[in-house]
Amino acid sequence: MIVTNRRALVALVAALALTGCAKPPAEAIAAADAAQQAAVAAEAEQYAPEAMNAVAEAKAALDAEIAAQAEKMALTRSYKKAEELIAAYKTAAEQATTAAAAGKEQAMNDATALIAEGKTALEEATALLAKAPRGKGAAADLAAMKADLEAAGVSLTEAEASLAAGTYLDAKSKATSAKETIQRTVDAINQARGMTR
Repeated sequence: MIVTNRRALVALVAALALTGCAKPPAEAIAAADAAQQAAVAAEAEQYAPEAMNAVAEAKAALDAEIAAQAEKMALTRSYKKAEELIAAYKTAAEQATTAAAAGKEQAMNDATALIAEGKTALEEATALLAKAPRGKGAAADLAAMKADLEAAGVSLTEAEASLAAGTYLDAKSKATSAKETIQRTVDAINQARGMTR
């Protein structure tokens, strides 16, 4: 009976020693960090910000758990929960990479469509401006409208350059700005036409 108890005690001490010597799963953490870096490289911060927020939250939870275990006595440390958090962190990073690719493609498609719409709107606005009434005192207004349309044309050219460079959000922003300028100018031309009727 004493021998059995001694064996059980030795087994218990050995088990405690093994768990007490537990260290953070460095290899798994490195793999998760690599997945996070891949998400950053895929421009997830720009094209999938919500997914990257989830990555940051998962990383913060993991860091907090590792820190909590580090504060414990060596014999009571356990990295079981940390392993689960590492898996969640890695999964979140992989999902962010996937979301970034989808977001990037969507931004490219949106920018392409906006540029095409902007070019069409610019042609129509330019034709409309050519037919605008040229009454007394209208010269300054017409010159301002022409300058606005020229500026919109420059913005569309810049949007095309951004699209070609792969900076899709910038292309989208510039094309949107150009379209808004064109629409304001068209509204002003139509207002001027209405006033002269």
